Amino acid sequence: MGWCADESVFRLVAPTADFVEVIFRDHPDGTEQQVRTMTARQLGARSFWQWAGQPPLPCYRFRVHLAHRTLDIADPWATAIGRKKAAGGPAWSVAQANRPPFDWQGQGGVSVAPDEAVILELHVADQSAHDSAGARYPGTWDALLDDRTPGGLSHALALGVNAVELLPVTSWPVDEGEGINHWGYMPSFMCAVSGRYGRGYRDAPAGSWPDFSGGAFIDPGDGLKRVVRALHQAGIAVVLDVVYNHVSMHDRNPLLLLDPGTWFHRDGRGGLRNLSGCGNDLNTADPEMRALILHSVRRWMTEFRVDGLRLDLAELIDDVTLAAIAATARAARPDALLMAEPWSFGGHRPGPIARLGYAVWNDRCRHAIKGQGPKGSLGFAFGGRRGDGRSWQREMVTVLGGCAEALGGALPEAASSLNYIESHDDLTLGDFIRLALGEVGPEQSVQPADVAVIRGRSLAVHRLAAALLLACRGPVMIAQGQCWGRAKVDAAPGPGRGRLSANSYDRDDETNHLRWGDATANADLVAWHADLIAWRRGQLLPAWARGGSQHFVAGEHDQAVGYVVQGGGAPLAALFNAAPGRSATFVLPTGVWRCQLGAARIEPAGGAIRVVLGPAEVALLAAV
Repeated sequence: MGWCADESVFRLVAPTADFVEVIFRDHPDGTEQQVRTMTARQLGARSFWQWAGQPPLPCYRFRVHLAHRTLDIADPWATAIGRKKAAGGPAWSVAQANRPPFDWQGQGGVSVAPDEAVILELHVADQSAHDSAGARYPGTWDALLDDRTPGGLSHALALGVNAVELLPVTSWPVDEGEGINHWGYMPSFMCAVSGRYGRGYRDAPAGSWPDFSGGAFIDPGDGLKRVVRALHQAGIAVVLDVVYNHVSMHDRNPLLLLDPGTWFHRDGRGGLRNLSGCGNDLNTADPEMRALILHSVRRWMTEFRVDGLRLDLAELIDDVTLAAIAATARAARPDALLMAEPWSFGGHRPGPIARLGYAVWNDRCRHAIKGQGPKGSLGFAFGGRRGDGRSWQREMVTVLGGCAEALGGALPEAASSLNYIESHDDLTLGDFIRLALGEVGPEQSVQPADVAVIRGRSLAVHRLAAALLLACRGPVMIAQGQCWGRAKVDAAPGPGRGRLSANSYDRDDETNHLRWGDATANADLVAWHADLIAWRRGQLLPAWARGGSQHFVAGEHDQAVGYVVQGGGAPLAALFNAAPGRSATFVLPTGVWRCQLGAARIEPAGGAIRVVLGPAEVALLAAV
């Protein structure tokens, strides 16, 4: 469907239309216009409208004549979209005929096995939008590619990750006011890249068309391709966060306008269902919607050469489509990294989704290490007793081993458990710790400088949490800024200004923008994360790859647990004492052990080795 360049045709599925035209213009606001009438066509059970011919002018829309109204809409299958910088973001599709292919400079893809992935979750604009990033073009693809500044991709390389996950980059509308869609989770066109990260967007005046600088269309997709190419040149895999469970409610979305009654789920009163929290759950089992989704998957995996996908609210996507997405992605890239958020307001299905071929976001890992609420149940890293009276040691054995007993059914393997303790959603780890330790009150107003430096007890919890996460079996994800305890201080005018923000999806301001001075102020904590990643990738993962088995060891109290990896070369040990006020002793197999990260006292004990950790301490050891 849509514009098929190879066949020189335009197609649209519009089941309730009386007739359809395709409108061509030289520019969205241009005066030169041509109109072509489309013909009703049937191919098997599929009905659609078609016009064959080369695009006479580059910009196009469909004019759909219904019984009681006429719609002018952009192409839902469009591969390029130009948007007006105005509320609702009016859009025109762009057909780029005879366009030369992108120069990939020989770069294909980067292969990373799921259980070896160390992923940095990154929002393009937030990485470089703050003044401290020193970017010439803040918040853009160009800023990411400028390694002379801290907001460039050099940060990802220095940390040692081997994959970057980009928050949604598909086209979405400008939305002013409280509903501003800063993170990109209200997409409109599944196959087109947003113009938000183009060099000219921020400086473009309201009401202009930033994608048509100087009158010529600048394809936003080229910016994404340049970033993918640069990451591949650095040996880093690229994962796109994609939204296939709903579409935007903030523009004249063509799918909503054309819906024949089967493309979206309905609630008991006939209205649009809202288990996504976004107001219009897509019926992914509908043949047209499934075809559009799979076309989008093929486009990202082949034309943009990304190495994997992360599915937003995958619980809302039917299992047939989930299986088809995995098959389509792996047909293009057999080693594709596939990840999924396994919940929605309608349910939580980590086990079934994992068995369809996805690594699922593991909230059990997050809750065990960090906790469920800063004023409620705190995790193991805080060193307290469990509120439910159960054993921390038993829970941490499950989490560190890859959560085979994850909620919702056993995961097929450790590689199915995507381990994380911070993401774009909810409080940052740093703010969670600040609130949990009482450094900041939930209603307290602070300045960013007040929470810039991590010290004392807070630093110990950060170090423990990071070490626990990076010692887990299965893929690991770290959020941007997590390695220095990033704070999100609400910068928007209003009663919440100055409070720590738990949901900043609507903040395109300093609430979300990374403050790179904080990274410098917490350089030791950043280095701790880099050292942990290097240990994981350089020693732990190779030991597991050689067949090393994981044997758990317990300290003398419930806040002390660890494991030994044996059989994969020289034995390794990862030991954790979360108790803030007492030491912990572990017994390891006899041998000569050296502490590589953290601190411990190592002494012989008969036919074994005794290792003593101080309060709230980590020790990563290797036998020599």
